[in-house]
Amino acid sequence: MNTALLCLFCLVLGMGDCIPVAQEGYNYAPPPPKYEHIPILQDDRSSKTGYGEYSFNYKTGNGITRSESGAQKDGQVSSGGWSYTAPEGTPIALEFVADHGGYQPQGAHLPVAPPLEYERTQEFSH
Repeated sequence: MNTALLCLFCLVLGMGDCIPVAQEGYNYAPPPPKYEHIPILQDDRSSKTGYGEYSFNYKTGNGITRSESGAQKDGQVSSGGWSYTAPEGTPIALEFVADHGGYQPQGAHLPVAPPLEYERTQEFSH
């Protein structure tokens, strides 16, 4: 019995080298962020008293701006825009209106349809 306990004790002592132990002075550090933190400089939001009325406006530290407002006028009507700098360095600014006429964006960076190759000779009648 004593021999069995002695063997078990030696076995446990020998296993101590097999158990991984953290090195002294090792501390976990979170990985560095992949992207830099960009502060929000302005963030204004408002839900007015009327049904469907809202507005918001925000600006960030890297030059992005966004604003929009809307209300119910025989359907939702919204207008607003945003601006930022494209990765190539081109400034982008877009304004829009979304109402009964659909979504109508305007901006210098948007493509323009080529002119028609022919002229209409007749007017359409309703």
